[in-house]
Amino acid sequence: MKKYAADNLMFLREQYPEIYKLVRNQTYNKELVAIEPAKNGQSNLLIPSEDGVGFHMYSKYDPELETKRWVESIDDNILNSNDVLVAGFGLGYHLDTLLVQHPDKRLYIYEPDLNVFLAAIETVDLRPILGSRQIAMFAIGNDEGVITELLIGMYKTLKGQFGFTVLPYCRKLAPDLESRLSDLIPKLALSYGTDVRTISHYKAEWLENMILNMERNLRTPTFFPLKDICHGMAAIIVGSGPSLGMEADILRELKKHVFIIAAGSSVQGLLHHGIEPHLIVSMDGGAPNQRVFEKLDVGHIPFLYIPSIKYEAIRDDRSPYLMHGFFDMDVVSHYFIDLTTEDGILASTSSVTGTCIQVAAHLGFAEITFIGQDFSYPGDRMYSDGVNHLIEWEKYGVVNSILSVESVAGYQNRTNHSMLNLKRDVEAVIGAFPNISFYNASTVGAVIEHTELKKFEEMIEEHQHHIIADDWFREKVVQTLSVFPEVRRQAILDKIKLTYLELADLHKKLKMLEKHIQFKSRDIQGWLQKFVALWSPVIEHTLYTKIFSFLLTAERNHTERHWSDMFNEADNELKHIKLIECISPLIVGLHELVPLMDIYITNLLEKLNERG
Repeated sequence: MKKYAADNLMFLREQYPEIYKLVRNQTYNKELVAIEPAKNGQSNLLIPSEDGVGFHMYSKYDPELETKRWVESIDDNILNSNDVLVAGFGLGYHLDTLLVQHPDKRLYIYEPDLNVFLAAIETVDLRPILGSRQIAMFAIGNDEGVITELLIGMYKTLKGQFGFTVLPYCRKLAPDLESRLSDLIPKLALSYGTDVRTISHYKAEWLENMILNMERNLRTPTFFPLKDICHGMAAIIVGSGPSLGMEADILRELKKHVFIIAAGSSVQGLLHHGIEPHLIVSMDGGAPNQRVFEKLDVGHIPFLYIPSIKYEAIRDDRSPYLMHGFFDMDVVSHYFIDLTTEDGILASTSSVTGTCIQVAAHLGFAEITFIGQDFSYPGDRMYSDGVNHLIEWEKYGVVNSILSVESVAGYQNRTNHSMLNLKRDVEAVIGAFPNISFYNASTVGAVIEHTELKKFEEMIEEHQHHIIADDWFREKVVQTLSVFPEVRRQAILDKIKLTYLELADLHKKLKMLEKHIQFKSRDIQGWLQKFVALWSPVIEHTLYTKIFSFLLTAERNHTERHWSDMFNEADNELKHIKLIECISPLIVGLHELVPLMDIYITNLLEKLNERG
């Protein structure tokens, strides 16, 4: 029965190395699946069940006929889609028929049960199916992370509409799979699309801030050594929404007993109401964030910044309470500093509240309460009193809020897509910390998943015996944190200087490639050959792979999405046309960002020289 195993494993090792690592040295559990032949001689699988009856994966008589009928019955969702997600692999019979009858479709295959695939390795020849050029991706495992990775990979390569189907045996083996996918697919599509658009919108801004803030990173410590310094304490993360102003009086009293973290612009509202937070966290890179701090005296307040922050936003540059952390997507800092966990790496978030949650968890808080995270327009207002960096945007947002969201009071608040995306972002971060108790103290804002309602009056009663001294956290910051050791600092400086030279090299190669692209030749075959010789040094360049490929995610996805179609084009004239269409967005993006990075690195070197 194992006659196919050796060939299949060798094939998987060459074509699907990650799956090979997953399945090597394993065999299927015979208590969970049994191999039985159908009447027509094809292999079949019997899946036992708790009632002792079980079910056959395919027809006991003629699996081939069954799968042909299945393909003939698939709905328009599949027929009208070039790309199809198929939940279930089994022994591959459905997919084999689908590939034959629909040679134009590209398939993304997800097998939730590893044991089923282990049985398939020993039972059938996988090579004709998994070796087909129509198979775009293949994933195995019941973990949601596996599904997520597959879906994101699919979104990167989709050219248009896609459909999904769950194979009949999968409906029995995993009854909730279809509903899980139906729920996850639109959520991930929205999230991934938002992430890509965010990167595209802010790429130049992030590049500038991450580079210029390198000078500041070398002078300030990471917050990481403060781990568990607030173990078991309660924190309030303050947002800028209207509920902040409504609860300001009692929040002022609570400051004596509960640690207050100002999320970004909320510091304006807090100081307006005479409340100094124990910690400010800021990450936003635009000019509005500069306006938040331009008139505020916050040099005496501990301030944690993420290098994506607008460089000019931090005015109190020599504050002993200034510290930093890094986003995992900060490709510039990763490149220059070679970051480790102990440098304080946080998951990238769309909202500063999501960043604050991670910081609070690292500090050791057992309880986190939100105020000002209203994610809507209660009373047709976006911000609390005192938060005035985006007054015109507030008016625009209220007028154009066409969506609604359930409020904690039980009615519907006006909101918009942006706020709902931020809400989902925060809820996802909350879900990552099941050991922390989360509460929402707003009486007017949107319902936040994974939180319970709690009034500030209750918090005063619960924490009245815990006193936080005014200087307690400031002293901890000064006593605990220190800047990079000199050896590491010098290594970072050397990397920055080397990058300046590497950038000149990339710029030179990019210009040569652009010149060739603009050159029109009658010898298209020769032109294509020279293109390859000029293209490879650009996309294989260290700065492209480490920095620009991320900042140009949308453009890179476009190139990768259309590359195979271009590559397989037999007509050289059409191939040339498709190639230009395929790479143009990426070339335009590099043409924009490479010179900008040169300017920013030059400015950084000047700042470093000024500081000595």
